[in-house]
Amino acid sequence: MKLTVITVCYNAAEDLRKTLDSVSAQTFKNFEYLIIDGGSKDNTLSLLESYKSIFSKVGIVFRYISEPDNGTYDAMNKGVELANGEWINYMNAGDSFYEETTLEKFFSSSIQKDAGVIYGDTYQIFDFGSGIAREEDYKKDNDIMPFCHQSCFVKSELMQKNQFDLSYRIIADHDLFYRLRKANVLFQYIPIIVARYNGQYGLSATHPLTLRLEGLRVHKVTEKWYYHFALIWTYLRYGWVQPFKNNMPKWMTEVWMKRKRKFINNDSHD
Repeated sequence: MKLTVITVCYNAAEDLRKTLDSVSAQTFKNFEYLIIDGGSKDNTLSLLESYKSIFSKVGIVFRYISEPDNGTYDAMNKGVELANGEWINYMNAGDSFYEETTLEKFFSSSIQKDAGVIYGDTYQIFDFGSGIAREEDYKKDNDIMPFCHQSCFVKSELMQKNQFDLSYRIIADHDLFYRLRKANVLFQYIPIIVARYNGQYGLSATHPLTLRLEGLRVHKVTEKWYYHFALIWTYLRYGWVQPFKNNMPKWMTEVWMKRKRKFINNDSHD
């Protein structure tokens, strides 16, 4: 099997339907779809049951489990253990593939034999506009992970050997890709839009201080002689950001966010 698409969720039935529809509509069929649910109390399970026949009809293997877990990254690790595909993709509840032919186009591309991580572009959606974030847009802030997680595919064997570190609340994914870079795993960029992703309310967007503090640990700054200076600088630079954003007028927040994201246009998202 070429691919395993994994969605982790908890009490997210409303958002999950959009993702289920996107995955089931893919013209590419050589993949399986796994849902790792954290023991939802809403109507998630009845929704999943109703989609069994839909996936069966279109010829896509569909499985799900529902049990308590220790958070998003724990659920993602569980998905790895159940995956049968050569590649793994995580598509969060509420996000979706860019179009019905996305997987077909992506896996029709020339993929290097030794590639361990392959990734594409992302259609990012915000309250004030949307736009296509490409590799160069991400690289301005993040050379380790110049892509959105929903727009990348990792070899299953690498995921099995390098699972997510549950001690991180926000950037266990960044930590994973940092470790893969250090191990000289080949990353390949394919210029195809893979996912539609809502960037407005993600944890990294709403918890900038935690993001940076965890980043110090990922990059081993905590082990350097200058760690305490870096820590003070991090609090000075990012400690005020979220409280300020929470109390400033919405239009001002949007101007600020757009200034850092030059790829956003003024059109409302679809």
